[in-house]
Amino acid sequence: MRMHHKKFFSALTLALLIVILTTAQWLHAGHAFGQPRLIIWFFDVGQGDAIFIESPSGEQMLIDGGPGSVVLNKLGGFLPFWDRTIDDVLLTHPHEDHVEGLVEAVDRYHVQNVYTTGVDYGTSSEHEFERRISDTELVTIVDRPMTIDLGAGVTFELIAPQTSLQKTHVKDVNDASIVGILRYGETSILLTGDIGNDAELQFIPFLHEPIDVLKVGHHGSRYSTSTSLLEATHPHVGVISVGAKNDYGHPHQETLDRLARFGVSILRTDQNGDIRLLSDGGEPWLTAFQD
Repeated sequence: MRMHHKKFFSALTLALLIVILTTAQWLHAGHAFGQPRLIIWFFDVGQGDAIFIESPSGEQMLIDGGPGSVVLNKLGGFLPFWDRTIDDVLLTHPHEDHVEGLVEAVDRYHVQNVYTTGVDYGTSSEHEFERRISDTELVTIVDRPMTIDLGAGVTFELIAPQTSLQKTHVKDVNDASIVGILRYGETSILLTGDIGNDAELQFIPFLHEPIDVLKVGHHGSRYSTSTSLLEATHPHVGVISVGAKNDYGHPHQETLDRLARFGVSILRTDQNGDIRLLSDGGEPWLTAFQD
């Protein structure tokens, strides 16, 4: 009888521990009891991009996967262990620091929809990603402006590219990046991939109002985030996804100076770690989480 009680209390203790840890993980992810929110994570994946979005209705989107498999550790850190689905995956462009992590992500998680330009860059990771998504996911080629409905009033308006790039080679694949504006109530976030100054001109006419948050293009390269873009958007906060002590000199001082001239507050993954954005439809608030 005593042994039976001991096993019972051990099982109860384990169950309570799981509940406590899961609740802590759920709160850290940005959820709140009885308060629906838009949650966006700009993951610190080194020199690369990985952005995770969860709408108030629970629809999830992963934009890019960074290099290596770091993104899997990030997702596992706040998604509950039983959650093995991601509704949407979007690849902005097929450079290794954007596509490599998606290869394993589409294996680890069941994905319903994939968005890509289909541009041909020719890397092994790009081909492996295409091979792994060929059977079960619904693939949408982004070849014109379109809007993705993420539920609960969250929309993701894709404004570039505006022509088909499928199976084509381009001079600079960065300029083939998918660009979009995420909106929820009064919250707006412009996500720019690695697009450069000249290519920004194709979508600037679509920008009609100031935005809250700009995902600074190409890790803060001097050849992205032009004065024209900043004049069109006047962002309050700029998020730079960049690796510490990277070989490219990102973010470049010229870009940091441009952002400063427009009064943009800056958060950087190399200095601030993972960056979480929360919004209830009003003014968003951002929090940094350093390891």
